[in-house]
Amino acid sequence: MPQVSSGDVQKNFGEYRAIAEEEPVYVSHYNKPSVVIVSAEEYARLKKRDKRAMATEDLPEWLVEQIANSEMDARYNHLDEDA
Repeated sequence: MPQVSSGDVQKNFGEYRAIAEEEPVYVSHYNKPSVVIVSAEEYARLKKRDKRAMATEDLPEWLVEQIANSEMDARYNHLDEDA
């Protein structure tokens, strides 16, 4: 995955737009990760995935049982101390 500076993208946008059609392009600003350029198709796929949701009553029984029988990792026990 290409990683480029925002200045380079500004100077060569057409090149990076073409690359983004095939794979994400990571853009840094002042040497820090800033944005990722992705194709419109990939963006639409990700947005569609965001909208998938289930009501708890629609969960499969096997998953409800797994959740009911699960235990929190002991490393996180301290989180219950404030409850």
